[in-house]
Amino acid sequence: MLNQSKLQVGNDFDDGDQPASMFSNPLSGFDLIGAARRQFWIVVASVVVMGIVGMAYIAQAIPTYTSSSSVLIDAKNVGMTAASPLEGSLTFETGAVDSQLQILTSDKLAETVATRLGLQNNMAFLDPEGSPVFEAIGAVKSGVGKIAQIFDSSPASPELKDLPENFRLLIASQVLQNNLKVQRVGRTYVFELSYTDRDPMLAQSIVGQFTNAYLEDQLDSKFDSTRRATNWMEERIRDLKARSLAADEAVQKYRADNNLIAASGRLIDEQSLTDATTQLTAARSVLDTASARYQRLKQIIDSQDVNGRLTEASENPNVAQLRTLYLQASKTNSDLSAKYGADHQAAVKARKDMAEYKRLIFEEWQNVLPGYESEVSIAQAQVNSIQNSIAQLTKTSATNDSASVKLRSLEQEAETLKTLYSTFLQKSQELQQQQSFPVTDARIISDPSTPLSPSSPRKFLILVASLMLGGAIGGSIGLLREWRDRGFRTGAQVRDELGLEFVTNVPLLDASQTQRARLGHMPDGRAVGGRKSVAKGNPILRKVVDDPFSQYAEAIRAIRSRIAFEFPNRKGIVIGMASVFPDEGKSTIAKNLASSLALQGTKTILLDGDFRNPSLTKDLAGNPRVGLLEVSKDPSVMAEAISFEDESGLAFLPSAQHMAATNDFFGSSSAHDLIEVLRRHFDVVIIDFPPVGALTDALSASTIVDGYLFVTHWGKTPRSVLREFVSNQRQVAAKTLGVILNCVDVKKLNRYGGHQPSAQYAKYQEKYFSGPGSNVEKFSRAASE
Repeated sequence: MLNQSKLQVGNDFDDGDQPASMFSNPLSGFDLIGAARRQFWIVVASVVVMGIVGMAYIAQAIPTYTSSSSVLIDAKNVGMTAASPLEGSLTFETGAVDSQLQILTSDKLAETVATRLGLQNNMAFLDPEGSPVFEAIGAVKSGVGKIAQIFDSSPASPELKDLPENFRLLIASQVLQNNLKVQRVGRTYVFELSYTDRDPMLAQSIVGQFTNAYLEDQLDSKFDSTRRATNWMEERIRDLKARSLAADEAVQKYRADNNLIAASGRLIDEQSLTDATTQLTAARSVLDTASARYQRLKQIIDSQDVNGRLTEASENPNVAQLRTLYLQASKTNSDLSAKYGADHQAAVKARKDMAEYKRLIFEEWQNVLPGYESEVSIAQAQVNSIQNSIAQLTKTSATNDSASVKLRSLEQEAETLKTLYSTFLQKSQELQQQQSFPVTDARIISDPSTPLSPSSPRKFLILVASLMLGGAIGGSIGLLREWRDRGFRTGAQVRDELGLEFVTNVPLLDASQTQRARLGHMPDGRAVGGRKSVAKGNPILRKVVDDPFSQYAEAIRAIRSRIAFEFPNRKGIVIGMASVFPDEGKSTIAKNLASSLALQGTKTILLDGDFRNPSLTKDLAGNPRVGLLEVSKDPSVMAEAISFEDESGLAFLPSAQHMAATNDFFGSSSAHDLIEVLRRHFDVVIIDFPPVGALTDALSASTIVDGYLFVTHWGKTPRSVLREFVSNQRQVAAKTLGVILNCVDVKKLNRYGGHQPSAQYAKYQEKYFSGPGSNVEKFSRAASE
């Protein structure tokens, strides 16, 4: 079994890597439910404390009442009074709505409300009494201030009631602004005003006065702006009227001086030129039509095209009739030729008729052609005449261009002034109507409410918040305590973080067990039957001997079973007991393990290998003359050095506390020779090494030790230290049989990984293990009686 363990651990370390699970999970073995159970009372205490604080605050807090009202910016009224569509659309932008919010919280409205309600003379409003706690704090500050005034020559601050009225009004305005809350309801145009005060009726009155003052301010501001705009506009209207009349007179005078006669708003020359241009266009259209008919008819005559046609309106009825006869003769010729042949007399006659009709058609066209040509000549003459008239009018108009340009400029100026005058006159009439009928852009949609119950303190909410805060604080403290718990608590942590086997939990020995075990033992060693006995002064070292049915003894037997499992039917086994730090109970476990092995009939010897602090030697042998070092040099003194435990037959070889020449003792050849001698005489050799964190004796003995058992203090030995040791000392880790958790509080064990067997079995200890009130103790008492 041990060889397999060696191979497994050695392979992991030989690859140059640490065990796969050693550093992968920083919360290895962490049990959330167990952590909650461990820190339960911390959380409960925190919740209780914060609950008491919350209730204390509720008890001393002074109740306040809140009254609220809603004001709507009326879109219909704004649309009626807007000066233009653009103004009406801009009124409801976010910036405009936020501006109204600033008006509601302005100093002007606050001063108006304070003046109307006389708050500057209301001392209960200006300087209200505080809660008992704040009153006490204020009294302390006042006392300190009076003491400071004794040493300060500056005049004392006046009382609030002695201040001038305008100062008190300013203070009242600031109090109103501090306690007034105005907010926009969503994306609507509704403002909700709320005020909080100790007096519910005063809070209602203040909110009502704020809404009324706001509406009155809207009316006053609109009336003032309308009045100022009306006065300014009347001055502009008078000026525009005078300038418009002057511009009209200048136009008429310039027109008369330059003989620019106009009809229907236009100069006669310009109107004649426009008419001639229109006539020229119509004449050219007639000429183009006549020329097209003439050219088409001439083309038909020249090509002798019987099927050639003019437009339907220009078609000659005689030609149409002759063409019909021609087509009928052509059809007759085709039918007769197809039936009787082209030489048939009727077919010949039909062809002659066709030739006659064709001649008559073209004679008719020749008669019509001179008329078409005459129409072209007449249209051309008319076009030429109109062109001559346009040329003459153009020459006449050119002489008046410079005068017309200036005339148009004068006319535009006069028209602009006339338009401005008309616009301003209309706006003036609208402003006068608004001034006579002012309309506010806001209205109250809900009157100030009467507060029936306090708005603060919210007792239930404060109490719940206090309890939740207490839970959060307690949970944080618990998490901090869990985070600071860096020691090993469960076997799962040992396996996951170290990659080593977990052996057992050794329970903590309480004071009552120590006192009970101490009774009836001799404090010093004595010689019995020719051999020296170990001292019996320390009862903890005799736990498995004096109390074999205890849970402690059962844990030691689990260690013994581990050794038997790893080394079945093997003699001369060397077991090294090691720990990282002192005071982890390694020596106590080594002694009780050796006694347990000896009690079952195994020849066992215990060596105190801690030369610097030989605690086993002090407790079991006192101050011996010879010890381990002397025996290694002279094996003949072994009988003098070894002492035995009477009950179990355990052999103990002490350290004689000689500090000289103890450096690297277990790496020396004399130590190897001594261990070989002991292997031949004993079944199990147990060596109690000094802590590996301070000394290297246990490391030096790796060549003579068959297996190590590491003892760690439950919850105290830092996991990181032991993890680093296992990572660095590969040879020792390869021979480690397992890790023992010592000084385990069995009552608290189920809080750490309650699902593990060791934690589950702990609650049955009264049934199976000796102790106060246990079944074993009851059975022993009954037997003795």
